[in-house]
This record gives sequence, C-alpha cells and structure tokens, in this order.
Amino acid sequence: MRKGIIAALAGIVLVLAVLFALRSTTGVEIRLDGSVISDTYEETMEYTQGMTYDVLEEQLLSRVQFIEDGTDITAEVRLRGSQEGLVSLGTHELEFVRSDDSVLLHLRVVITDTTPPTLQGTASYTAGTGTSFKAENLDLQVYDNYDIYVLDSVQLSEVDTSRPGTQQATVTISDQSGNTASMDIEVVVRDDAEEAPIGTQVFVQEEPDDLTLLLNATHQLPDGWEPTDLESVTHDGEGTHYLRKEAADAWQKLYEAAKEADISINVVSSFRTQSYQENLFNSYLAVDPDAATYSAAPRTSEHELGLTLDISYDHELHDDLQTSALGRWMSENSYRYGWIVRYPQGKEDVTQYIYEPWHYRYVGVPLATYLHANDLTLEEYYAQRSGEASR
Repeated sequence: MRKGIIAALAGIVLVLAVLFALRSTTGVEIRLDGSVISDTYEETMEYTQGMTYDVLEEQLLSRVQFIEDGTDITAEVRLRGSQEGLVSLGTHELEFVRSDDSVLLHLRVVITDTTPPTLQGTASYTAGTGTSFKAENLDLQVYDNYDIYVLDSVQLSEVDTSRPGTQQATVTISDQSGNTASMDIEVVVRDDAEEAPIGTQVFVQEEPDDLTLLLNATHQLPDGWEPTDLESVTHDGEGTHYLRKEAADAWQKLYEAAKEADISINVVSSFRTQSYQENLFNSYLAVDPDAATYSAAPRTSEHELGLTLDISYDHELHDDLQTSALGRWMSENSYRYGWIVRYPQGKEDVTQYIYEPWHYRYVGVPLATYLHANDLTLEEYYAQRSGEASR
C-alpha cells in the first residue's frame, strides 16, 4: 500500500514539474496552437512563395496565446525583431513583448524549403552525327518556390553523337536547398541532321497571384493566366485603367496623398491582356530589331500582372519625368504605398530594359521599403536573397 502511495505521489510531482517547466518564467502561460509551451521555443515552418515578414508575423500571432492569471493578454503582445521584405531561409530569432518591452517569449523560427523544383520540356531532339549536344540545346520550363535562379543549375548527362542512333539522357536541376527534379530525354543522332539549335529555357511562375514575383525575359507568366480581381483606378487623365484590387487600393491612397500635395498624375497605361501585349510587341519588333530593350514579349510584361502603371504629368511618357514635380514626389513617396520604379537609371544591365522613369510596379509596402532603402531592383534583390552571387 505504502509503495503504491509513494508511486502515485511521484507521478503527481512529475506532472507538476512538467507543467512548471512549461510555464513562462514571467508567470504568463503561453500556448501555441492550443498547446502550452515554454518561454523559449523553436518552430520549423515551410517556406511558401511570396512569404513576407509581415505575413509570417500574422501567422505566428494568430497561433499564439498568452494567459496571465486566467486573463487572455494576447492583444497586448507584439513581435519584436522582424524585418522588411521577403522571408529568407534559415533561422530567425523573434521576441514576443508586452507594451513595456518585457519579453514573454523567445521564438526561434526555422524556415525550410523541402519542396522540389518542377521541370518540364521537350523530350525528343535531333542532332547531327559528330556535333555536340549540351544543356544549352534543351527546351525547358522550370519553377521553384524559392530559388528563382534554379535554371542556372541545369545538368545534362553525356550524349554520344559520334555515330547514328538514339541516345538516352537525363536532365537534372537542383535548387539551393538541395531539392532536385529530373526528366529523361532522347536525342536522335542522324548523318543527315544538322547541329541542334540553342534551346529556350524559361522560369514559369506557377504562383502568378504573388504580388512580389519577378517577371522578365527569363521569368514568365503561365500561358493564359489573367488576374481575376481587376478594379478601375483614379487618375487625372482620360480613359479607364485597371489594377488588381490590392494594388488599386494602394494606388488610391497614393493618389489622394499626391492630390494633397497639389500633384497631378495621369495614367497612360495599366493592365494589358496577353493578346494585346503580343500585338504591341510584334508591332514594335516589325520596325525595330532592338524593340526587346523597351517592349516586353507576351507573358513577360509586368502590365499583364495587373500591378503596373505607366504615369505622366500630361498624356505622354517622358524621359524627364523624374525631374518633374510629379517625378520628385513619386521618388520620395511611392515606396511608402508599395510602389517602385521598376527600371531605374543606372540599372539597365541588370533589368535588361532602358531607363523608364514612368514605369511603376506594385510590390507591397514591406518589399518596396526594403528595395528603396537598399537601392535594389527586383533582379538584384532575388539574386541577393537566393545566394546567386555565390552559386
């Protein structure tokens, strides 16, 4: 009997010890997804495309609860230690603090990427006997939720073209987290065939609704996609122009602030359909072989996103926009509302487009603020974030 009582008491003491260990040293009970945790905790989360620090904070704040003496004090708690822009892979140290800055929870968040890239493309090729067939001859469409430069990792197993016949080979890509994807191809080697042409390789954005995605000559929209939440925007010029809802709402706030500063803004161009962009690009290309430096091929134009406006102080586009009253005001204030000059002066080699002071892209306040503070284009930002410089 005594041994049973002692064992029962030991069990109770153990349970109490566990509960005490989980109780915060501040006397506040902390719950994550309903389960009690200690005031120092580690959480692993999978990265999703377009995840900003603001989104991460919202997710965490919606999952955590703070109880003091039976009263829920979660509304008094905020996150400290957050950053601007998109979330990067790795470990992030965050603190949940009260209004007096006392720390209630040290949270170590580990952002991981375990999702493999996607790889599609032409499965059969023809090459002349004795010619070379390498990775550059492949026609590929790839996607990765984090590493937008995954195309740089394309590998092709050896293809022997020394004699006629059908050669089997494997194409492999690897993202910076080590996730891989592969596909098998065949190369038909013939005496009467010529050397295989250089292929077309593009990154196709599988999450086109992402407000922060990169779109350029090598990063494209999927065929047929169009935004479904277009709304008309206010401006001082003629004609009706459209943006996606979040961008339209942000534009309205910017427009009203500009009006308070006696700044007029005319919108010259906004959302374009895929067919409109195709016709426009082809019309430029028909008369100018260098048209790709100022006009985008269909599926690569930011106007197709519904997140872009071309603006002016009258009804035409002007190279001197940035030195005008409108340009100066936009330069000082646009990022506060989530807008950036997408093709800035001095970054032509990076964006592969001429300087366009009239071309404004909505990316959201967190990312726009970061790009403005660090003088970065979207290309530079994503290269920096994904470690492209060290690849």
